[in-house]
Amino acid sequence: MTLHRKYIIGIIALLVLAGVVVLRIVISNTGADTRKQNVPIVRVEKPRQETVTYSLQFTGDVVPIQQANIYAKVGGTLERVYVDMGVPVSRGQMLALIDTTELFQTRQQAEATAENARLTFNRTKDLYEQSLIAKQDYENAQATMKVAAAALDVATTRLDYARIVAPFSGIVTRRSLDPGAVVTAMITSLFSLMDLDNMKVVVNILERDIPRITPECEAAITVDAFPGKTFAGKVTRFSQAVDLATRTMPVEIDILNKDHALRPGMFANVTLRVGERPNALTLPTQAFVRDDQGSFVYVARADTARRVRLAAGVEQSGRIEILSGLDGSEDVITTGQQFVRDGGPVVVQKSGHE
Repeated sequence: MTLHRKYIIGIIALLVLAGVVVLRIVISNTGADTRKQNVPIVRVEKPRQETVTYSLQFTGDVVPIQQANIYAKVGGTLERVYVDMGVPVSRGQMLALIDTTELFQTRQQAEATAENARLTFNRTKDLYEQSLIAKQDYENAQATMKVAAAALDVATTRLDYARIVAPFSGIVTRRSLDPGAVVTAMITSLFSLMDLDNMKVVVNILERDIPRITPECEAAITVDAFPGKTFAGKVTRFSQAVDLATRTMPVEIDILNKDHALRPGMFANVTLRVGERPNALTLPTQAFVRDDQGSFVYVARADTARRVRLAAGVEQSGRIEILSGLDGSEDVITTGQQFVRDGGPVVVQKSGHE
């Protein structure tokens, strides 16, 4: 082998050795970078103290507290109608009049009969006081007078029934007949009257929630007709009995409706406030992780993630109440927790002001 060939082989060997060294350095650096990149970067937040409100959600229909279908108590021809649909009326205001011709004649006959019975009784009384007639005749005349007086009262009352009046103040929401129609007593409905100043929603409370409902519980009511508007109400009446078929108890919530914004028949969503817990610990909803054993969060301790199981309460405004498991001093991972594992390393990203 010549000196020249030995020289070339030596150079090649040096180049191969140098390549191996460079390759190992590159692989080592790449592995270190990879290990460094595999450590998840997370954000943390301490539990916040705030007042948590406990509430129950229901649906129901808006109905008036006071409403009635008005019927005629006597039959006859409808002579006049004084109000129409949508008209406000006051208590005692005349709504319609039934033809009084026959009723008036009946009352006149009853009045004449009562007057005759009264005169007969007075004459009989004078004779009885003079011992000219038997006591039986006196008592018969007295009874006849009372019967005639009662018949007069009935005739007078029936004549008054021809005047259809409003039993309470409200709005006429329906008028069924026009003048000239024949009205049958207690069968034909003439009007529907509703008091729109005071409304109510009836909700059905589950049996397990009944102990949480108390008088004067506040309620927030919303309807589709007024998006974003909330009406205030209070629990006022309880059924006091559980329906055996549904295992629920009807509860009525009153709503003041002076501006008549709420209308009968509207579908209502009801949020019933049943209590509150001041100074409760809460965390953002996204901090919670759930598995088949329940809820847990990851807490960052010395750049290490630790799994902490806890009991979660109600959720409101994107935060969940913590019933147990944390004391409020922990740094809870709220972003990036899906990439960490229990006991694994983490890099806590500092906020901009830190």
